[in-house]
Amino acid sequence: MPDELSASNEQILAAVGTSAQQPDVIARVRDFVRRFVFFRSQDLYDLVAAWVVSTYMTDLFEYVGYLFAYSPEPQSGKSRLLEVLDLLVNNSSGILISPTEAVLFRTADGQTQLLDEVDSWRNKDELRSVLNAGFRFGGTVARMHEEGSDFNVRRFAVFGPRALAGIGTKILDATTRDRTFMIEMVRQKREERREQLRARKLRAEVKSLREEIQNWSVANREKVKRVYDKSTFPYLDQFRDRTIDVTQPLATIAEVASTDFKRMEETTRSLVRAIAITRNEEDSTNEPHRILRQLEELARAEDPLIGSATELTQKCVNFEAPPSIEELSGTLRHYGFVPKSVRKGGTPKQRYVVSRAAISELLARYGGEETPAPFEEQPSTEEPIETEEMVGVNVVGVVGPEGEDGNVGESR
Repeated sequence: MPDELSASNEQILAAVGTSAQQPDVIARVRDFVRRFVFFRSQDLYDLVAAWVVSTYMTDLFEYVGYLFAYSPEPQSGKSRLLEVLDLLVNNSSGILISPTEAVLFRTADGQTQLLDEVDSWRNKDELRSVLNAGFRFGGTVARMHEEGSDFNVRRFAVFGPRALAGIGTKILDATTRDRTFMIEMVRQKREERREQLRARKLRAEVKSLREEIQNWSVANREKVKRVYDKSTFPYLDQFRDRTIDVTQPLATIAEVASTDFKRMEETTRSLVRAIAITRNEEDSTNEPHRILRQLEELARAEDPLIGSATELTQKCVNFEAPPSIEELSGTLRHYGFVPKSVRKGGTPKQRYVVSRAAISELLARYGGEETPAPFEEQPSTEEPIETEEMVGVNVVGVVGPEGEDGNVGESR
């Protein structure tokens, strides 16, 4: 992480001015949330505070990241976080439990939607299209709409900020998770307990804080727009494109809200740490990526890997979470590998032939990391293989991801 902001961002902020004459709105929201919600990482309070402020000017941004509060068990503070957000965010939908698809897409425009008990949803597939389309400015879903005696196709605007909560991480579709900041909630120990939330007693304080956020948003709207449109945010370059997309609005607000450059550096560094926690790019929870990494590890000693789904699964038994036959086969087919008739020391059998280079390229493109090839080729200890046709050293009829003609582990 860089020691300071880029010169270009400093010049922009110098031109538009810092917020020295205004209250530190990020700190005010952060301190309020901290009174009632427990996060194990203090950096998450800055992320949530910037997200709250961003709901007051969502229309300025191309993308909006969702918050997703999850835990392994109930009573871990997820609903409490939504209750606090309900007090602070712009135009809250209220906390919705088991919403229908119509509720989600008909009330999305101009609201901040708060969605609880996601794990209990029975209509996840119906809601998924709204969630997946709604993180990008201009996102719409097309639905039939009754007008008099006729039905016509109408496009509903679904772009807007959302916070979701539920038990477990896999309750959201992988594509939806890719649009979220995943906040792990844990049950508080006695020494970690926060204040009880009594909304009626807090009415005057909440009203004052909301007015403060609203006034700051109005006063700084042009600054935020200018910084968002012109800044490069080099401290976000360490992340992938999707993470950068959903983080730039928060980075913009963190920078503009800072009362001086020292505070700006503190806040943006905290934000970067929070992004690393909530986006979890290094330890992907994507199951196919995990299986590809296991196969890549096997290919260090045996390149190319040759075997049926059953044979390759047996080679994975020593890994911490070995895949099932169905998971391994599904992953290989998902990425374009197709088994062909291959003779390996006996009768021909439907087998995959997968090179380490092919796996490494897939991980570099989709898994966020690229594993360098070894310095020296390792001698193969495998028995010779034969396919129905042999041309020199090329294996014909073995299909992998798109590549050169007929080479092992590559496409025809």
